[in-house]
Amino acid sequence: MSLQMLRRATLDLRMTVFWFGLGMAAYALLIVQFWPAMKANSELLSQYIRSFPEALMKAFGVTDLTTFPGFLGAEYLNFMWPLIASVFVVTAGSAVVAQEIDRGTVELWLSVPERRWRLLVAKLVALFLGVVVIAAVTVVAIALGSPFAGETPNPMALAATGLVLAAYGVAVAGYCTLFSSFLSERSKAAGLGAAVTLASYLASIISGLSKDVEDLKYFSLTTAFHPQQALESGTPSWTEVGGLVGIGVVCVLAALVVFERRDVAP
Repeated sequence: MSLQMLRRATLDLRMTVFWFGLGMAAYALLIVQFWPAMKANSELLSQYIRSFPEALMKAFGVTDLTTFPGFLGAEYLNFMWPLIASVFVVTAGSAVVAQEIDRGTVELWLSVPERRWRLLVAKLVALFLGVVVIAAVTVVAIALGSPFAGETPNPMALAATGLVLAAYGVAVAGYCTLFSSFLSERSKAAGLGAAVTLASYLASIISGLSKDVEDLKYFSLTTAFHPQQALESGTPSWTEVGGLVGIGVVCVLAALVVFERRDVAP
């Protein structure tokens, strides 16, 4: 890994990570403060929600509003967090290679006396660090805001939740990097990354509508994404976390092979 490239990639991402992290932390703090009012009316709201189709509620991460983890899952962790995080990861991941070609700086980038794959690994480390930071600030914000809402989440449960969040980001970053490695335009790489992410989400929704199409859930990242359960139990599903991280790792390895062999002339 090139430390020079890692430093440059980290500096390139620092403001994007800062603003996304700040926004996601602020959103978490805001949502947590609504819990006391929600708790006082949770049973009534649960009865109201049960009047809607179950598949629709699951699609938006609404499963249980009578507990603090259930409330956080419904209002933030299950749907809004991966949506916002996907915007960050698709934007940053699609830029790893394709943006260098788009801007005409790829020759300058590759003039560094290092193997291509080492340069790309440095950029990927910076991207994955950004994913970890965003996941971490989310759970830290929840931990800081919870006492003011009359709750004290288990630190191990928060750590488990952060791990699940980060694993999701790694999976999305993996295939976005792969698309960036073989496409020469950032807009195309970002569009393909966004399309795959959306298709994954839609597969999860459709799979819950009928048993005839329930196998579609195996094509969805959200099938292995359960931060609410991690917050409730205090431990993540290691199988699901491993699956998400595995997707990211396989895609990264493929990206390294593609980038090492392709012609990157603009």
